[in-house]
Amino acid sequence: MDNDILIVSEKEQKAYLPYKYCNIKKAFEKNKDKYLSPNDVIKKEYILPLNRFRHSVSSRFRETLNLMLNKEKLSIFKALDLAFELMFKYNLNPIIIAACRNLKELDIYLDCLEENELFDFRCFKIKFEVTPKLCTKKKS
Repeated sequence: MDNDILIVSEKEQKAYLPYKYCNIKKAFEKNKDKYLSPNDVIKKEYILPLNRFRHSVSSRFRETLNLMLNKEKLSIFKALDLAFELMFKYNLNPIIIAACRNLKELDIYLDCLEENELFDFRCFKIKFEVTPKLCTKKKS
């Protein structure tokens, strides 16, 4: 079954990336020595600890390189060019880059972000599960 939701869970300190089941199955079939089952592929490749994204500048750089080199199979020069461009884009969460399955999805997200119209981004849903903060009254 496909998952079209990026879930960023502060409570669990994990990011659950969207995926297509056909890609999970393909990864499992190609790497049976690496994965025990299709669920193992999901656990190892599509569930990421949030501390991986702690330093947002370096995370944006790393995730862009990963997208360009490993998912798009583009040259190191093109990968570095885009990674340096996005590195200091402070309104871009690096988890979004990790969730993009290809450069087209990232380009669509960047266009929506630029136009301040994220509701138009339909490649996958984005859900942030934030831990509520307790309010305490100050004693006088």
